[in-house]
Amino acid sequence: MQSFFDMGQLDLTEVELNLQKSNLLCLISIIMVAAFCLAAQKSGAQESYAKTPADYEGPFYPVSKQQDIDNDLVHVQGQNGTAKGDILNLSGVVVNTKGEAQKNCIIEIWQTDPQGRYNHPGDSTPGERDPYFQYWGATFTDVDGKYFFKTVVPGSYEPRPAHIHYKVLQDGKVILTSQIYFMKPEESTKLPSMTSQIELQTVNLKPTASGEFKAFFRIVI
Repeated sequence: MQSFFDMGQLDLTEVELNLQKSNLLCLISIIMVAAFCLAAQKSGAQESYAKTPADYEGPFYPVSKQQDIDNDLVHVQGQNGTAKGDILNLSGVVVNTKGEAQKNCIIEIWQTDPQGRYNHPGDSTPGERDPYFQYWGATFTDVDGKYFFKTVVPGSYEPRPAHIHYKVLQDGKVILTSQIYFMKPEESTKLPSMTSQIELQTVNLKPTASGEFKAFFRIVI
């Protein structure tokens, strides 16, 4: 026959087991919640950037080969002068939608001079082209996906605001053709872009202490 003492011991053991199970379930719940939060953070980080929209190439992509192909458009090989206009130090970075740097991409840019003229046989805008301005340049992104161009602030022309055309090449293939816009208040009525995401293509010109301008543009591929 079981004594009252034996019955008490049995009840105490059951209580201890129940507490242990309860603590274990609580610990498992905490671990699952923490894992879910970490996964959500990683998922959010992977989709941190929207892709830069493509924009039309336009009719003035360079057709004649030039000897001087680099990221300094304000000096031309064989010329002693400097391009006319406000100097623009254009820097940026190429990343994917996860924010990962894209190295060894080729960035090509082409643009107008400050008077809104392209160096292209199809551009009938009157006036002499600047012999000290390169009009078209190219560079590679570094290991951090960064690029840099020294150029001039492009001129606007009707009905377009000031802009720079560019292409991004990866493994020798063009993966993006688009434009960078430099919108000014007085140009708000001009046709900015063929896309509906102009905010992803527009940057502000910032004056520097040296009297030049700078701008930063992120390209997301």
